[in-house]
Amino acid sequence: MTLEEGLELIENYKKGLQKFLETLPEQSVQLGPEIIKVLTMNSKNEIANLDAIEKALKRQPQYESGLNS
Repeated sequence: MTLEEGLELIENYKKGLQKFLETLPEQSVQLGPEIIKVLTMNSKNEIANLDAIEKALKRQPQYESGLNS
């Protein structure tokens, strides 16, 4: 997998999580407010983790170039 493919995969996963967050309120009657709160928190944490991974991957070539010379 290339860096670009990995970044695209991360972006698609983040979009999926954001869409999930958008639909959670519609499911509150079936799931209950406490479950909605937990799922929302977990999804937001996952997005933050993906953002951190994405930033690290984008910085990575700087370090690789030093190793290759």
